[in-house]
Amino acid sequence: MAAVLVATIGTRDLMFQVSSGDWYNIGDDQMRDGEIIGEQAEVIADLNLEPINYRNLTKYLLDQVEFYQKRIRPVIIGKLLTEQAPNIEKVYLVGTNQNSSVQQREKDTIYACELLKSWLEHYYPQLAVEVISLGEDGTNPANFEQMFRWWRQTWWNRVDRVVDIQNRQPIWVCLKGGVGQSSEASRVSGLSLYGDRIQFYEFNQNLNANRAGTPSDYSGPFLGTNYLWDRKQQEALALLKRYDYEAVKRTLKSDFQNADGTQPNGEQMPQVKDLVKAAVQWNQGNFQAFAEVMGERAESRSQEWWWTAYEAAYLAVVRFQQSDTIEAMFHSFRAVEGLMLEWAIQTFPDDVERREMEMPLVKKSIARNRGLRNYLNEFQGRPEISLYGAKLDKLVQLAKPNYRKNCRDIIAFWDVAKPRRNQLFHRLLGLDKGEVFQAWDAQNKREWESRVLGCLNFLSEQDFTSLADASLMSQVHEELWEAINDYQP
Repeated sequence: MAAVLVATIGTRDLMFQVSSGDWYNIGDDQMRDGEIIGEQAEVIADLNLEPINYRNLTKYLLDQVEFYQKRIRPVIIGKLLTEQAPNIEKVYLVGTNQNSSVQQREKDTIYACELLKSWLEHYYPQLAVEVISLGEDGTNPANFEQMFRWWRQTWWNRVDRVVDIQNRQPIWVCLKGGVGQSSEASRVSGLSLYGDRIQFYEFNQNLNANRAGTPSDYSGPFLGTNYLWDRKQQEALALLKRYDYEAVKRTLKSDFQNADGTQPNGEQMPQVKDLVKAAVQWNQGNFQAFAEVMGERAESRSQEWWWTAYEAAYLAVVRFQQSDTIEAMFHSFRAVEGLMLEWAIQTFPDDVERREMEMPLVKKSIARNRGLRNYLNEFQGRPEISLYGAKLDKLVQLAKPNYRKNCRDIIAFWDVAKPRRNQLFHRLLGLDKGEVFQAWDAQNKREWESRVLGCLNFLSEQDFTSLADASLMSQVHEELWEAINDYQP
């Protein structure tokens, strides 16, 4: 399919042949070493005009374009147009046309666009050419935010398309003309909308060749993948700092697959995709789904009965770092209480029955175990009871009679965290960080984490030194950071 070419036109895009046969740049008003006047002044002098600004000069030439047609030549995109015309369906020329109150109006390129359009229609009549005017509505070409909105509307307006681009049609973009803010906004907005369908050309000025009437060489087309990826990469890494995995997924979604929606890009991108998918599951507390995504890497750890409790505790740490203190309190408490239940099921498999969506049942037969005869008092004549709350605490205390000597942390959980948790969760108020610490009989974040870790290690009989070390997700997070940071498309 033939391409659509979009070119921003600047003041240096056109050459004019003076009477001597030399070609001078119509918009080059800069003095050069060894020259008395700039090239634009040479053109004005050859035309026998009074001093005139660029806008009026190009308007003068446009009004007499039939007479001057063969003496006007595009110097920047001329060679590209000449060589690639068979591969182009339509050309859009973007030129400034600001209102009379704007000082930079005198360098507007709208008439230069019309001159270039006339040149194309003369030499390549098969090409459709359209001029797009910029600035009439007050949009400032030097304001990036305004230009970004303008380009978004230009690329794609749901009501009235300014640039008509067919599905899968290649888009070639030449951004040599105009101010940097306009070029930057065009590149960013275009890539955001069309991705790999947009390709860019670069141009190399050759003053001697230009003076002889030969337009500049060009190179390309180049994908803007690296340019767009750099911005997405920085955004994704910033989101990772906040542990916002769902937002990372949205940001990188288009990079997980090619434009046709089939295969992942690059060798590292499938790894990033899987890591993000796993992280999203973990962030929602779906730890088994997280392990399934991780596959063999999580197979060994996910078989451990105590594993999900450490993940829940680390999720509490992440929520705390996100300033979500209520969630931090909830997950830290849930990690310990949940592990107590898992401990009971693991320790007394014949006497504790797991139930879906309900608390486990503990059978009266558990009292036959040494040290648990006093636990009969909890049944009050019933053959089985639900295992939760004080009944669960009592079971742990009887089965681990040295808890007061071996773990001060579990005592703080029972004596401080449980009653405080009930108070906090039955009020419609916020929760500051200090209250999280107080609820765990801790002074700061380090002590709070240590308290939760101590409870988990006591129940699981593991010897992890930190919640981060105990969590698979902390490793995934680091790998995800490195994969995104190191990836180059």
